[in-house]
Amino acid sequence: MIEDFQHVCITCRDLETSIRFYERLGLEVIEPVSELNEEAIARAFQTARGHLKVLHLAPPGAPSKMFIDLVQWLEPASMGEAYPAANHIGINHLAFRVSDIDATTAALRERGIRFLSEEPQSIGPVRTILATDPDGVFVQLLEWVQGPQATA
Repeated sequence: MIEDFQHVCITCRDLETSIRFYERLGLEVIEPVSELNEEAIARAFQTARGHLKVLHLAPPGAPSKMFIDLVQWLEPASMGEAYPAANHIGINHLAFRVSDIDATTAALRERGIRFLSEEPQSIGPVRTILATDPDGVFVQLLEWVQGPQATA
């Protein structure tokens, strides 16, 4: 049976560009870039080839062991577009919990991160703001301001 979360995989067009974005968000590389060319990858994911570059990123000191598996497919090449809207079927965004959304938003703007709205929005027990990564993947920051997940 399922025991825990492991990772979220994000396919990108250009690995180096995406690494810089996620590092500006404050994530760190926990496993460096490796290039894989494996027939087993092709079989598992039902692709013609299994040639890709991959690395793992995570928030520093995060208590969970979950990470981002950032992948650039070489053969077959990464293709397509990120979901254009949140109501698109499938996994539509990646969310990170922060303790002070105003300070975090200000610091990230100084690092060149552009948000979809000027200010965080209050939605029930959370305040939230979204950005997109270099390929258009929605990235959400949220601060719990009330309820069981609110920070002390």
